[in-house]
Amino acid sequence: MTGLTRRWFAFVTVEDRSGASAALAGVFSERGVSFGSISTLDVHDGLGTLSVEFTASERLAHVLIRTLGRLAVARGASLVAADDPRVRAVAMLTGESSGATLPPDTDVHRHGAGPEATTIIAGPLAAVETAVARLRHAGCGVEALTVLPPRGSAQSPAHRHRQA
Repeated sequence: MTGLTRRWFAFVTVEDRSGASAALAGVFSERGVSFGSISTLDVHDGLGTLSVEFTASERLAHVLIRTLGRLAVARGASLVAADDPRVRAVAMLTGESSGATLPPDTDVHRHGAGPEATTIIAGPLAAVETAVARLRHAGCGVEALTVLPPRGSAQSPAHRHRQA
């Protein structure tokens, strides 16, 4: 990643209907931007929230978020830089994790022991990514890593765009 690009997360609320994910992927594809990950966070009452990780310049990131917010299936979109300390994550790993030292700002829940053990980690994105790297190195397998929007972002995020 160069100084001109940055890692971002778009959190997009879409209608729970056929073609919503394809429309979202099309916005990135048409602009030559590949996303690192895409996750469905919550679906209820006919709406779903998607988390999309991507790398782009700040200008292109803002173009993408405005375009996502204008999709016919979109009900809102917010943009957050990955290094924003308010960005949170949750990870689930399997395997023995007792030997790894984890960052103090993570919440850790362990269930079971040995290769069947499950570890769930929650906290700020940077801390969770550090914990996941250490646990991978210790031999654990990563089952899932989900990035969550900053708390309260649905009400008043810094970069929120709504369909007109």
